[in-house]
Amino acid sequence: MSGNGDMPDAVNQFLERSKVAGPAVGFGGMLGYCSGMAFRKVGKVAGVAIGLTFMGVQTAASSGYITVNWDKVKEDTFVKTLDANKDGIVNMDDAQMHWKKYSDIMTDRVPNAGGFAAGFMLGARRG
Repeated sequence: MSGNGDMPDAVNQFLERSKVAGPAVGFGGMLGYCSGMAFRKVGKVAGVAIGLTFMGVQTAASSGYITVNWDKVKEDTFVKTLDANKDGIVNMDDAQMHWKKYSDIMTDRVPNAGGFAAGFMLGARRG
C-alpha cells in the first residue's frame, strides 16, 4: 500500500497480478531482460560505428578520392552475413532463423527459461 490510505500503488498491483507467472517467468525473464538490454546497448554502438564509417567512406567517394562498389559491399557484408537461409535476400525468414538459433543457445540448460523471450523483448525495448 502507498501512503495514500487504502489505495494500492502501481508496483503492488503489478506484483499481485504477476503472482501466477512470476516463478516461471522470473529467472528466464530476468536473464532475457538483461540480455535484451545488452543487445540494445551493443546495437546502438554498432549502429553509430557503421553510420560513421559509411559517412566517411561516402564522403571520400563523393569527393572523388575513392570509388566504392556499394552493390559488392552489400553482397559481401550484409547479404552473406545475414542471409540465414541462403536464398539471396534478407527478410523476416532470416530474422526468425537468427532469433531461433540465438534463443536456443541462450536458453540451453537454463532452468525456467520460458520467460526469456518476453524478458528479452522488454529489455531490448526499455533497456
